Amino acid sequence: MNEIIQGINVIKMYAWEKSFSKVIFKFRKLEINFIKLGLYVKSVAITYDVFISTALFLTMVSGVLLGEKLNASSVFIVTTLFSTLGFTLNFFFPQGMIFLSEIFVSLNRINDFLLCDEVLPVTRNVGAKGTIVIQQATSRWEKDSDRNILSDIDFEIECESLNAVIGSVASGKTSLLNLILGEIPLESGAISINGTISYASQDAWIFSSTIKQNILFGSKMDESRYADVIKCCALERDLSLLPNGDKTIVGERGASLSGGQKARINLARAIYRDADIYLLDDPLSAVDTRVGKHIFEYCIRRFLKGKTILLITHQLQYLKHVDSIMVMENGTIITKGSQSDLENSGFDFVRFLRDSDQVDDITEEPTVQNSTSFNQAKAPIQGKPTGIQMISYHTYKDYFYASKSWTILLMCFSLFVLVQLAMSSASYFLAYWVNKEHADGFTSIMQEQSIYVYVYSTIILASLIFTTLRSVSFVNLTTTSARILHDRMFSNVLHATINFFNLNSSGAILNRFSKDLATIDEMLPNAVMIAGRTLLSITGVFCVICIVNPWFIIPTLFVLIILNYLRRFYLATDLNVLRVEGQVRGPLYGYVNVSLQGLSTIRAFSVQKLLTEEFYRHQDIHSSALDMASTVSRAFAYWMDLLNVIYIIVITLFYTFSADSFGVNIGLTISQALQLMTQLPWGVRQSTDAESFMVSVERVVEYDSISKERDGKGATKKPSNSWPDFGKIEFKNVFLRYSDTAPYVLQDLNFTIRPMEKVGIVGRTGAGKSSIIAALFQLVDNEGFIFIDGVDVCKIDLPILRKRMSIIPQDPVLFTGTIRSNLDPFEEYGDEVLWKALEEVRLKDVVNGLPSGLNCEISQDGSNFSVGQRQLICLARAIVRSNKILILDEATANVDLDTDTLIQETIRHKFSNCTVLTVAHRLNTIIDCDKVLVMDRGLAVEFNHPYLLLQNTNGFFYNLVQQTEKVMANTLNDIARRSYQKAQQEE
Repeated sequence: MNEIIQGINVIKMYAWEKSFSKVIFKFRKLEINFIKLGLYVKSVAITYDVFISTALFLTMVSGVLLGEKLNASSVFIVTTLFSTLGFTLNFFFPQGMIFLSEIFVSLNRINDFLLCDEVLPVTRNVGAKGTIVIQQATSRWEKDSDRNILSDIDFEIECESLNAVIGSVASGKTSLLNLILGEIPLESGAISINGTISYASQDAWIFSSTIKQNILFGSKMDESRYADVIKCCALERDLSLLPNGDKTIVGERGASLSGGQKARINLARAIYRDADIYLLDDPLSAVDTRVGKHIFEYCIRRFLKGKTILLITHQLQYLKHVDSIMVMENGTIITKGSQSDLENSGFDFVRFLRDSDQVDDITEEPTVQNSTSFNQAKAPIQGKPTGIQMISYHTYKDYFYASKSWTILLMCFSLFVLVQLAMSSASYFLAYWVNKEHADGFTSIMQEQSIYVYVYSTIILASLIFTTLRSVSFVNLTTTSARILHDRMFSNVLHATINFFNLNSSGAILNRFSKDLATIDEMLPNAVMIAGRTLLSITGVFCVICIVNPWFIIPTLFVLIILNYLRRFYLATDLNVLRVEGQVRGPLYGYVNVSLQGLSTIRAFSVQKLLTEEFYRHQDIHSSALDMASTVSRAFAYWMDLLNVIYIIVITLFYTFSADSFGVNIGLTISQALQLMTQLPWGVRQSTDAESFMVSVERVVEYDSISKERDGKGATKKPSNSWPDFGKIEFKNVFLRYSDTAPYVLQDLNFTIRPMEKVGIVGRTGAGKSSIIAALFQLVDNEGFIFIDGVDVCKIDLPILRKRMSIIPQDPVLFTGTIRSNLDPFEEYGDEVLWKALEEVRLKDVVNGLPSGLNCEISQDGSNFSVGQRQLICLARAIVRSNKILILDEATANVDLDTDTLIQETIRHKFSNCTVLTVAHRLNTIIDCDKVLVMDRGLAVEFNHPYLLLQNTNGFFYNLVQQTEKVMANTLNDIARRSYQKAQQEE
């Protein structure tokens, strides 16, 4: 579920909702079957009253058949003993055993986790401060794996040196840093580190807090150093535009920030820490050329001067400024030395540097993506506000009537009543039997005993049958409700608008799918079953007592009035305490989730203690709410016990001073009253627990009200199966904003893209480039009209629209499963098509070399593949789908130049007959397009062939090109000219 939430954008754009629903519902069905089996077992323990009645029946009948005389003293003493002992043995003992078994399961899981291999500390204090020495190191993720991640790594990095690591996709660059950090186990060889380490990860890790706290990350505040870091990381302008500067709270995973802003904050955190060694994993890819040059010059070369730096980079133009270069391939360092040393040794730098001058992207302007998002990030759906609030009738209806069948509900209720009628009838008939024997004498009743035995047997048999039917019907009712509520909530979340995920943290969403659903699955059915059975039993006890002596109606009514008051007072308090517990549980889960995503950074900064203390703070808040709920429950139990004791005293005193001393009446009344000692407090507590657990139903049902994308019912156009046949795209007067209160990010957009045209979309950060993609895929509702081959996309069923387009996103997302399921989740294509697609992206040999080929399991977040490989798998997806429209959203921003070239060549070859939209920072990737759309502040300011745009010396595109180096600007102009001439000749 966590993967689905993290990758919801990709799921929506690929129209994979149905595929994921199928998988989730399949596992949910299996889970429900196990839950149902467990509830059947638990229902046996819950129906202890049947066992008591059966045991009492066997005892009484055995005595009668052996010629024993029934008398009030013996019968009701045995009845009371069976009731008291049976409640403990048949309910508390089995429940205790169930809880004990669950404790052992939990302990075994904790034990398995604690027995996992620890992250071993790296040897330090060898040589001068800032040195790194690795000798013949070999590493693999798992000890029993036969595949090395790194092999024969051998180098020594001198102190106060700037070192670069370059290499192609999956060459082992990031794995090398993980080896130094101790994140990958060392199989053989030795590693020695001297000095403290600071680390900037490739995927920026931002947690939900202020920007300032994200940068400080446990370090003491140094105003001078902090200001220098902000300046050299080019964050000054960004902070000036944010609502509260560096005190602005960013959402989970930095949802309120652009990719470049997240990368620079991530880097600022690393360099703010005063360390001896800095490990920087490709920090320059997510920023434009101007900012990249600024960071390299002012941050890496100047601010970190005198420090040891190990820099992974694809920006090869900076290599002439480094002291040493390590070139990696297939997990091995194939050569190392300075640039001049490598050139002198005959190393083929042309292969690595052929595109080095083409790192010519667009200047990134600091922007605030959405002025409301920073404030909204703090306002997730957390449940209803606290106050005196009872569970509404609609919540009960949503749970019990989830199956939409009154027949099942009425049948289940009827069986509860029939079981209690049978139980009460058994008690009353036994009293009648004893009374008859006492009145008529033992001898005279002997001839009627067989009739009494048959009647008593029939009542007990009926109770057994009704109890069995009650358990079966109730378990089916509650598991059906649990399944329907889960499926409904999952469907609501899966089809929610993107804005919902921006406003709600993953922890808050996961909280409802874990804790709340667990409550609905297991705890709520138990509580409802026990409450219903026990309260009906208590009702039966009161009825029997009042039938025996109508005067007992007075104290019974008095007790019921006080009981109702206590219950309402307790419930109002308990429900709100539980609501508070539910609210503080979400941040706890979210904190754990975010911490797990940033473990490498946390350990690199040695702030485990700080993060643990922060976790304890969240846990303490949550535990305080749990403790308060437990205290309220114990206080209620005390007053219930006191009330019960007073009731029994009243009954006993009445018979003590009453003329009615008939043994049968006294025995029946006292024995029934004593049952209240255990059943009354327990039954009322379970009824309040059941109502408390309904808070989970309330929280799940709340997701019915979240804003959802339009469904197929609103679709008025059903295009042909081959649509789009040409790939023509038209925007007419298009406006778009992400919420009703947010500013427009697209304003009066008008342009037409002809079939098979290759169009580049450029513009500064926040110009509206990605919003065009959001509008095309209808991730956000737009104003105006968007036509694809003459069909208004607003009138098409969303799955159809999204399936007919392909996208390669900036962040390559892979889901847990197999390579096959990630390429073809609907199993629409054969192996030949999948292998062909992998061959096109040069991954066939890699996948073929894996143990299970296409069925190889992909780890969570695709961690067993490099970023470049993940991007190539995403390209293979697009090839498999073979749609007429392809969109690339910064698809090559985080890959090396070889992979960038491969992606561009594959697109030109495989998608030559398709319409291709490319959102890019690197101008070389779009300079030979048929047209370039220049965006600025949500407006389409220019749209034409790039060569024609360059003729306007006052134009936006011309200025973008001129911001690159002079040589690069001339090269881009020549490429654009040749492309234009070729297009003119073809026409």
